[in-house]
Amino acid sequence: MGASMAASHDSTDTTDQQVERSTARGLLSRARFLGLLAGGAAAAFIGTRVLGSVGGWRINTVERPTPRFDLDAYRLTVDGLVERPMTLTYDELRALPAVRQVSDFHCVEGWGVDDVRWDGVRLQTIIDMARPTADAGFITFHSLGDVYRDSLSLDQAGLPDAMIAYDMDDSPLTPDHGLPLRTVMPRMFGYKGAKWVTRIEFRSEQDVGYWQQRGWRVDAWINV
Repeated sequence: MGASMAASHDSTDTTDQQVERSTARGLLSRARFLGLLAGGAAAAFIGTRVLGSVGGWRINTVERPTPRFDLDAYRLTVDGLVERPMTLTYDELRALPAVRQVSDFHCVEGWGVDDVRWDGVRLQTIIDMARPTADAGFITFHSLGDVYRDSLSLDQAGLPDAMIAYDMDDSPLTPDHGLPLRTVMPRMFGYKGAKWVTRIEFRSEQDVGYWQQRGWRVDAWINV
């Protein structure tokens, strides 16, 4: 992909806008994990494909096969209840004002990865560019595979560490980690971070995503 993978980032000093570390801490206890499985969530794991463990990560996916990223064909669509709908190529996406943050990743299964370095675009930047209408209160993130999706409220998406990332640990995302784009929401469990994002849709009502349909909480705050 050559030069198209290059990105020009803001300074990586420790200001709130450029380098942030999530303060969300604490892994899930076994008892709490089993509690979250109540109401049908346990059955959802039957449809989950575990691809293995890489660098501390467990690679879980419900997409079969892993969505394929075509650099030339890819477009990020931002639409719904906005004044300025837009469509961005991958290069245009990477040319937006970029930020770097370091935050921990927590999976609802009880494992996590500390100090993940993310590069990408603040969700607040996308919100400001799109100009949501007065009726818009939520954002749905759609996957290239058209199976997985999840959502955040506008207030949640506007948090200072909420972003869409195209690089992880100083390299472009791999296909298993969500190439070309994934949602990063460090204060919530990892299932809220949709991978292979191709559409950001502003809505008046909150979309019930893949895992919420199978029993998981819509608001997956870690420290609740």
